[in-house]
Amino acid sequence: MSETSNLTGPILEALTKAGIFAMRLNSGTAKRGRYYIKLCPPGTADVVAFMPNRVIWVETKEPRDLNRKGSTADAQGAFRATVEMLGHTYVRATCLADVMRVL
Repeated sequence: MSETSNLTGPILEALTKAGIFAMRLNSGTAKRGRYYIKLCPPGTADVVAFMPNRVIWVETKEPRDLNRKGSTADAQGAFRATVEMLGHTYVRATCLADVMRVL
């Protein structure tokens, strides 16, 4: 279970209740029996929400992790740059209000 599960679930619930199509994304790999399944690339945001003419990517963060350094943070920065270059919205959320502000 993700360290941000207590945040991701409520965000998904609020978006869905608002009539927005949103889904949780997992990155890395998962093992299923003897096989490994490749998930989304490292750095992919935790939630994606689709609205008419708008896409919002949400990276959930515990407040203590906001200044984290390392390859994961670098991959997230590269992902953010890519989606913003495409005209999408990206938000680092430490609470539900962070997401609601960009709607």
